[in-house]
Amino acid sequence: MNQDPSLIVSEDVEGAPVRIGEKVRIARAPPEDVLSQRFLGRVGVVVALVFDDPRLQYPADPLIQVRVPGLGEDLFFFEELELTPEWARRPLPPVRRARPVDERDPADLS
Repeated sequence: MNQDPSLIVSEDVEGAPVRIGEKVRIARAPPEDVLSQRFLGRVGVVVALVFDDPRLQYPADPLIQVRVPGLGEDLFFFEELELTPEWARRPLPPVRRARPVDERDPADLS
């Protein structure tokens, strides 16, 4: 029986190039990989780090499993990804709406 030496980690690893839950953009994909081409230009979330050969790859060189809404998941090398800017990673604040003029307090209009 062959044992698979792969290590799949779904929590942050000190020294890894990305963090679990981090938003990334798929910037490059091998032209021969038709499946990965569908992900090109899309933004997704890192869901796991995959170390095919942990002795050589751990912790700095994992394959990065990315989930893209509506497309699913695929594995990418760090060089194929771009980290999204900090402002794009933060959730948007709730939208504030002005009250219609007829609902305002007359004292506020003076």
